[in-house]
Amino acid sequence: MEDRDKQIMTATFCSHYGAMLTKKRLGAGCTLRPIPRSLSASCGTCAVIEGHALDEIRESAGEYLEAVYLENKGRYEKIYEFNPSDKSC
Repeated sequence: MEDRDKQIMTATFCSHYGAMLTKKRLGAGCTLRPIPRSLSASCGTCAVIEGHALDEIRESAGEYLEAVYLENKGRYEKIYEFNPSDKSC
């Protein structure tokens, strides 16, 4: 198993629909939950993702993705942010 498969990432979305669509597309290893208070999102729902590569998350979420954070011991490091000028929602 590669290191990226062990990483836990948290994705935020501009809509609840985007979160649900990502969960459906990724399937196993993706769980929806309320967003942690230390992060912000328009819809209040995030996806906790384990065992998927960042590119796979970006492709699954499309224009609904706001940001992706790497989770480590309760701390979050932003590793991807969608370009706000490209947002459709």
